[in-house]
Amino acid sequence: MAGIRRVNGKLSGINPAVSCCRLCQVQSLLCEGGTATPDGILCSLGIDSRYNEGCTELAKYLFYGLYGRNQLNLEHVLEEFPDEMLDDVILLIKAECVHLYCNPMNYSYLLPYVSHWRNLHLYCMTKAEYEDEEAAEEFKISSFVTMVQDCYRIGVPYSSQGHIQRFDMFMMEKWPLIQAFALEGIGGGSFFTMKYKVPSSKNKKNLKYFLSSEDLVNFEKQWSGFFSSMDLESHLSILELSEAQAGEAFRTYYSHGLISSNITDKSKSQQPFVLFGKHSSSEDLESYSFNFPSESHQVRNTGPLGSAARHMILQCVAPKGPLACSRTYFFETTHTPYLGEQKKTEVLLLSQIYSAAVQAVLSGIKCYSCTSTCFIFVFRIIPLTDEESRYAVKTASMTVHDIPDLQWDRGDLGSVVFSESFLESSINIQQKDGTVSSDSCYAILTTTVPRYACWLVCVGLKIYFRSLCRFSLQFRFPKTHIFRKIIFFSEGLLFIHSQYGTFTLSKDHISTIKFYDPDSSAVSSLLVEYESSMLPHLPYPLHSADHCLVFALQPRSKSHRAFYSKVRSLASDSDRHFALSSIGQEPILYDHLGVLFPSAELRNPVSSQGDKVVITIITGLPGSHKKRLCNFLVQLNKEHGRWVVYEPDPDSCDSFSASHLQQYLSSFLESQRGPGGKPRLLVLSPGYTDVLDVVQAVLFHPDPVVQACFTIGAVTACVDPLFLSEFIFPFCASCMSGIVSTVVFTGLTAEQKRPLVQHVHQLVRSANPTAAFILAEKGAVTRNEDVNLILSDSSFNEPQMLRARYVLYPGWPSPFRGNVYNVWGKVRFSDSDQLMEVSYNTVSGTLSIVPLTPGPKDTTTPCFLIFDGVGLTEDGLKDWLRLCAKQKQTKKPKKTKSTLSPQEIKSIHMTRHLDPLPPGFFYNGYQYVDIFGEKMNFHPCILFQAILTNCLYVYQNEQANRNH
Repeated sequence: MAGIRRVNGKLSGINPAVSCCRLCQVQSLLCEGGTATPDGILCSLGIDSRYNEGCTELAKYLFYGLYGRNQLNLEHVLEEFPDEMLDDVILLIKAECVHLYCNPMNYSYLLPYVSHWRNLHLYCMTKAEYEDEEAAEEFKISSFVTMVQDCYRIGVPYSSQGHIQRFDMFMMEKWPLIQAFALEGIGGGSFFTMKYKVPSSKNKKNLKYFLSSEDLVNFEKQWSGFFSSMDLESHLSILELSEAQAGEAFRTYYSHGLISSNITDKSKSQQPFVLFGKHSSSEDLESYSFNFPSESHQVRNTGPLGSAARHMILQCVAPKGPLACSRTYFFETTHTPYLGEQKKTEVLLLSQIYSAAVQAVLSGIKCYSCTSTCFIFVFRIIPLTDEESRYAVKTASMTVHDIPDLQWDRGDLGSVVFSESFLESSINIQQKDGTVSSDSCYAILTTTVPRYACWLVCVGLKIYFRSLCRFSLQFRFPKTHIFRKIIFFSEGLLFIHSQYGTFTLSKDHISTIKFYDPDSSAVSSLLVEYESSMLPHLPYPLHSADHCLVFALQPRSKSHRAFYSKVRSLASDSDRHFALSSIGQEPILYDHLGVLFPSAELRNPVSSQGDKVVITIITGLPGSHKKRLCNFLVQLNKEHGRWVVYEPDPDSCDSFSASHLQQYLSSFLESQRGPGGKPRLLVLSPGYTDVLDVVQAVLFHPDPVVQACFTIGAVTACVDPLFLSEFIFPFCASCMSGIVSTVVFTGLTAEQKRPLVQHVHQLVRSANPTAAFILAEKGAVTRNEDVNLILSDSSFNEPQMLRARYVLYPGWPSPFRGNVYNVWGKVRFSDSDQLMEVSYNTVSGTLSIVPLTPGPKDTTTPCFLIFDGVGLTEDGLKDWLRLCAKQKQTKKPKKTKSTLSPQEIKSIHMTRHLDPLPPGFFYNGYQYVDIFGEKMNFHPCILFQAILTNCLYVYQNEQANRNH
C-alpha cells in the first residue's frame, strides 16, 4: 500500500475513476445475456469462504492495495486489528447495484473504494452494536440472506488466474458462510446450493490483465539489481563473468514467482535469459533453458574464434503478469574516440543494427496504437478483434539473428534483441454532426529500463587534450552506481560516464553552447549543438536528429527531482487520456476536448453562456426538505429577478419523466419570448429520482434549438442524516461527484454531533470530496455565501466537474441506448396474405407500406425486419413490437389480498417498504414489530385491504410507465 494517501485519518488510497472502472468491468460479465449468465457474483473473504483464492483475487482487483498475499504492506493496518477483521467482507455484485457487508473496523478502509459506486447497498453495524459478538454474527447472516433473496443464479469466482481449480459444489457448502445460510430463524432455512444455482464464474476475461503497481515495481527492481551488480564489477572481473552469474537475479525472480503463483507455463518464448556474444545465435536461443544456465560461457571466450564478447542479449520476464522486456548491451563503447584509434567494425555493426531494431519496435508500437494492426501478445495469444484485447499488456519485439562478421569473416557474431511492453489507449470523440472518430495513445511500461548500456573491459584512458583544464563538474548517483563527470577544457569538453565510456566534444565540432538557468532552485541546463562530423565520436545512444546534447546540472542534491518536475507536465495529457480511455468505448463530445485536454493542439474556445437560461437543480430523497429549500430560495431572491420552479406532475406518483421535463422546457421558451430578461429556472427532482437522469434530460433535449437555450448552473443535494435508512444509502446517488457541487444538510442543528450524523458526513465527503457542505436546518439557508454557491452559474461546467463525469459515469453524454431510428423489412399482416415492404423512420415519422408481388402466400419468401438504433437487444425489440400490436381490451378482475401471488406481494413490499409505519409499529432492523411484540416480514399496511388496493394500483401504474 505504498503511496496510499490518508483520508479521514485512515490510510486509503485510490483513484475513484479506477475503482468505478474496475467495478464496471466486473458488472459487464453480468450483461452478456444467455441462460448461463448469473444474476450476481458472490465474493466472501477470509474464513467465511475458507480463504478461497478466487474470491481473494477478485477482492484484490476491486480493492487494489488493500488485499493480497503480501501482508508485509499491511503492517500499519494489522497493528489496529487482526486479519479476520479486515477479511470480514461479503460482496454481491449485480448488474445494476452492489451489496456490501463489512464491519465498523474495516469500514474506513473500504469506504474510499466503494463510496463512488452507484446503487450501493451497505450493511454495517455501529461500533457499539458490533461489540455483541452473537448479534454481530446474526447481523452478518441476515445481511447475506437479504443480499441474495432476489437472485436465482449466483456466480462465484472459485479459482484464481494462476491456479485453475475444478468447481466443487460440495466444497463450497463447507464454507462457514454458506453453512450459516441453512440456519433456521436467521438464515435462509435451506441449503444454499439447493436454493440457488451456483456455477463457477469462469469468464473473467476483462480481469485477467490487471497489472498491479507492485508487479511493475518488482519488475523494475530486477533491472536495478542487475545494473548494480554490473557496475560494481571491475573492468577485469567483467571478463570472468559467466552467463549463469549475470542472469541469476532474473532467473531467481522468475522461478520463485512461478512457484508462488502456481503457473506451470514455461514456454521458451516466455522465459528469462542472458547470453553473451556468438552464443546468442538462433540455435542457442532455441535450445536455451533458464533452469540450466551455462557456467562455461564467459565474456572472455564467447567472441569470434574464442575472443572476448562485444555484446550480450538479455530478457527479464515477470512470472505473475504479462510484463517482459529484452535488451542488447555492449562490453565496449559504441563510438570512435576523438583523435583515437579507429573502432572495429564489429561493435559499430552490432550497435547500428541494434539501434535500427529499437527504432523499428518504437515505430511499430506507435503505428499499432493508431491503426490496431496485427500484433502478438506475450503471456497469452488473443485475437486483436476481441474486446478484451484493449485491456491486455502487449509486448512488441524484434530479433536480428546470426549477424555475420563482415570485416574479418570469422563466422557469426550472434544476435541482437529488443522488446518493450506497453498499454494502448483509445477513446471515441463524437463530432457535432454526429460522426464518431477515435483518438489513440500508448504508454510503454518498461521505458525505465535503459535501452543502451555498455561496460568497458579495457584498462586505461587516453586523453588527447593538452590544453588547460578550466573546471570540472562531477555527479554520482548512489542508488544505481552511475558515475558521471564533465571536464571543461579550453579546446572542448570531456564527458566521463560509467556506461557510455569517455567521449570528447572538440570546440571545432561545436556550433553553439547555450546555458539555461531559470533560478537557483531549478535545474540548470547546458545545451551543446554540434556538427554532423561529431556523430562518429559520440556513443550511439546519444545520436539525435537535431545534433544537440543537453547536460542537466544539479546545483543541489535534489536536482534530479527538480528536473523531473519540469518535464512532468508533458505526461499530464497522456495520463488524462488513459483515465478517459479506461471507461470503454463511450464517445466524448468534441466541445469538451478543450477542457479535458488543455493542450495547444486540442484547446477550443470556451463557449460563453450568453443569454442562456440558467437552470439550478435541487435534488434529494423524500423527507430531505428539498422543496422547502426551493421555496426558501425563491422567496429570498424574488426581488432580484424572475423565478420559475419546475415540479413534476402531481399524478406522477413521485416518478420522473424526461419527456415531460423536455416538453416543459420547450413550452417555457415559447412563454418567455418578448421584452424583459430571461428568468432563472429551479428544477426540483421528484422522489428517488437519479439526478443524472435529470441532467441528461436537460443537456440532451431532442430539439437542438431548445437545447442551446439552456445551461445547468449548479446541482445541489439535500440530505437529512436522521431520515436515512440504517443499512441502505441511496442518497449517495444524489450526492454524485462531478454532478453535485453543493450538499445541504437540512437536519436539526442540535443533532449535528450525533454519531450517525458524523458517519453520514464522512460517507458523503468520501463520495464527493470536492462538494461544498452547507448547514441549513429544514432548508433555511442563512448565509449569502451559501446562497451564491447553490445559485452558481458555472460550477457544473468547471473542468474538474466535467472530467469527473466522464471517468466516473461512462456514457453519461449518450442517453440514447435503446433508441430505434429506422425500421425496414418485408412482412405479412394478420388480415392478408399480401407481402408488404415496410419502412419507417422514427425521427421524421415517415411510414411507407408498399405491396410486393401479389398472389397466394409464398412460403419461400421470408419475413424479416431490420432495426437501426443504439444498444438494441432482441428481448427489448420483441417487447416493443408487442406494444405496437393492437391490444385486447379485457377487463382485469379486481385484485384482493387473497388473489395476490407471493411474488406480487413481495414486489409491492419492495416498492413501498419505506412508507411511514402506522401507529404502534416500529422497525427493528430486520422485521416490523407491533406493540404486542408480534413480528412480520412485510410492511404492516399490506394487511389492510384499502392500503393494499392503493399500493397495487400505484405498483401497476409504475410497471406500465416502466414498460412504456
